[in-house]
Amino acid sequence: MFAGSNRSFNLGNFGFKHIFLLVTLLFYFNISRLFLDVVFLNLIPDRLEALKDFPIHARADSIDFLSNMAAIFLCVSLSYGYFLLEKGNLSPSQYNLRVQILGLVAFLPLILYFLLHITWLKQTDSSWDFDLELLHEPAGWQITNEWPFETESQDSRWEFYQIGVFNSLRVVFLSIICSTILGIVVGVSRLSRNKILSNLAKIYVDIFRNIPLVAQLFFVTVWFLTVLEPFSELKNNNFLEWIYWSNRNIIFPKIEVGTLSYLILGVSVLLVYRIFTRFSERYLPTDYIEDKRFHHRPFYSLGKKWEPVAVDFLFSFSILLILYGITNIVDWNYKFSLSEILNQGHFSFFVLGFVLIYLSSHLNKNLDHDGLNNFTDNLVESSSNFRFQIRVIVFAVALIFVYSSLSIDKPNLITERDGKELSWGLWKFEEGTYSDVTSVFLVLMIGLTLYTTAQISEVVRGSIQALPAGQIEAAISVGLSPYQRLKLIILPQALRSMIPSLTNQYLNCWKNSSLAILVGFTDFYSILNTIVNNAGHAVAIFSLILITYQAGSLTISVIMNNINNSVTKVKI
Repeated sequence: MFAGSNRSFNLGNFGFKHIFLLVTLLFYFNISRLFLDVVFLNLIPDRLEALKDFPIHARADSIDFLSNMAAIFLCVSLSYGYFLLEKGNLSPSQYNLRVQILGLVAFLPLILYFLLHITWLKQTDSSWDFDLELLHEPAGWQITNEWPFETESQDSRWEFYQIGVFNSLRVVFLSIICSTILGIVVGVSRLSRNKILSNLAKIYVDIFRNIPLVAQLFFVTVWFLTVLEPFSELKNNNFLEWIYWSNRNIIFPKIEVGTLSYLILGVSVLLVYRIFTRFSERYLPTDYIEDKRFHHRPFYSLGKKWEPVAVDFLFSFSILLILYGITNIVDWNYKFSLSEILNQGHFSFFVLGFVLIYLSSHLNKNLDHDGLNNFTDNLVESSSNFRFQIRVIVFAVALIFVYSSLSIDKPNLITERDGKELSWGLWKFEEGTYSDVTSVFLVLMIGLTLYTTAQISEVVRGSIQALPAGQIEAAISVGLSPYQRLKLIILPQALRSMIPSLTNQYLNCWKNSSLAILVGFTDFYSILNTIVNNAGHAVAIFSLILITYQAGSLTISVIMNNINNSVTKVKI
């Protein structure tokens, strides 16, 4: 102990925490000084053309001094900020604000380094030019897997990129749907009392979870090439001459929307039935909340009875807008504006539909919060039978309209010309009579599905096992069958803890789709990679790749977060 007149310092109080803080500050000082050296180097006059009018400049012989002083200033600022936070006496909002300010100060050298260094690279290295005008130039090559579009080598690279994004979306969407269904089945099977079923599910998970996806895609490709017969045997591999298959592709009848109005009318029947059902089963509790704020409930003036109906109508209208836009995806110009909406631009209708569906979902959430979206469960047998009959009639009417809107052509395989048999290499299907699914699309979809299913099944199994045993025992005591226990008790409660983990698996599925290049499927990654090899501008193109993957990941996260909020709105 060191003693003065009125003060004393106990060396024991200077513990591990303070030593750790000093070491951290020393490490931060050296790292930040490296970044600040480059920052002040780029502030030398006439070095960066973009900063020629910047009022602050640095001299070349004072860079070391400036970086040292700036690093010391940052260390002192961070130490003082940490002292204030440790002192306490702050509200949660004040605490969060000061933590954010400290984080910004701590990362300030890194931020300035990237901004100025990227500016320097753009000035001195042409590969760092972020101009994407090259995407508007003709591609100069042909792509496969272009359904439902038709492309030529003279089409722009931008059009090829859009087709690649659509290809990625459709293979990932189908993989997510299939892997979710199979994952639930396998996950539940792992907990089955049937030892054979449980062990089979365990073997599946152990195999497909532990083998890399690249190897799985290789095995699926080999399976397609060896098990399915070649194109020369196509005549013998068909179902009533409506569906043909080979190791090259699978041929289906050509199905197009001939009369769009009938399709919209059929879907409208289902949406109107949904509005009517929700209206008839909705009841108003006595403790609902009166909230007249326009941004919270813009249809408040319609009254508590018709306000939810207006929101349901807005949701239905948005579905019809999306349907109108997606059925004309080939004619999209990818420009959204008010004039495009007035001119019935298909892409603008599609975007507007998504905006309105988000708005209606937000308004529905507000109605749920205020107690205006409560529904009865009518368990009277006669009433249930009547509703089932009405439902069958509605679906039958909708199906008739949808079927009437479709145009179906039977595939016409051409094997002869002028009465002479052609060799199998010259066989082809008549244009406009068929649709095909290529083997590489199926390989990628099956590979992603098998791999993601193994991951999802473990999420399902873990979520079910996390439930209290009393829930299942209570379900057994009231006489519920195993299927009823699973449907009404187990899965609804397990879903609360299942969704966050499912989100991670869906994100992995989206990012794993980049392996399409290994099987020859033309997704946007393989297309942009080809553009880099042909035209250069690697930094700009790979930045576009990163932005595309980030946009897809954020979209999946937003959708799953909304589903999670809907599932967890009732606290237990």
